[in-house]
Amino acid sequence: MDEVIAAVLGPGARTTSALAGAGGASVRAVTGAGGEALVVKTAPAGAAPDLLRAARAQESARAAGVPVPRTVAAREVAGTQVHVTERVVGRGWSEVHPHAGDAVRRAVLAELTEVLARLRAAVQPGFGELDAPGEPERDALRERTRRRVPAGWRLDAAERLLDRHGALFDGGAGAVLVHGDLHHGNVLVRPDGPGWRLAAVLDWDSAWAGPADADAARAALWDGMPGAPDGADGRAAVQQLLWCLEYRDEGARHRADTARLAARLGVVL
Repeated sequence: MDEVIAAVLGPGARTTSALAGAGGASVRAVTGAGGEALVVKTAPAGAAPDLLRAARAQESARAAGVPVPRTVAAREVAGTQVHVTERVVGRGWSEVHPHAGDAVRRAVLAELTEVLARLRAAVQPGFGELDAPGEPERDALRERTRRRVPAGWRLDAAERLLDRHGALFDGGAGAVLVHGDLHHGNVLVRPDGPGWRLAAVLDWDSAWAGPADADAARAALWDGMPGAPDGADGRAAVQQLLWCLEYRDEGARHRADTARLAARLGVVL
């Protein structure tokens, strides 16, 4: 991998540490040839996640005014996808918000609400893959579900869910840029006087052209994020349950959310 990094960043670049990766990608902290602090994410070419799509989504978000790390390079080298970004200094909101005061929480939540608004304004030509002609909303949601939800009882339940409630996704508003995995672990904050403020929204590997309410619906499942899951409308509840079915999380909180949403929507798990 050092050879791949050198091919992209020059022979002076060096890996300083491995960072937590997810979804099949490897992540490294790298010092560039000029001493700059960078993050390098790699994955095999043709495999998930699609890092070049993630780079395009991230830059689209930047154009919409969302704070994201600056992309330094995004290309394939020697059978490897490489996405290089600047390293933004900060801490995960998942670590900070449990100990934050009410004023700090309100300030960061206001910034995250603005992020959701900016993403809703990033209009896409159609539902489905970014920069593609697109397809009807319900069809794109089902196709994405079949790609992302694990086979077995989870996918069977997701199919029953869309059979029962798919009409909610007919004839709605147009497609927008959707982060697709907007939770408190993908939000970076930095100190700001006595409090904290939003530094960057990370990890655009799940981005797609989707419904304008998708990110808000899923964010509401997480502590420290905008929205209230118990107040979700039908569309939001469907998208929340699809998210629950997508992830193999066996924690008590996740199981409870999955069971609550399935009961509300009349889906047998």
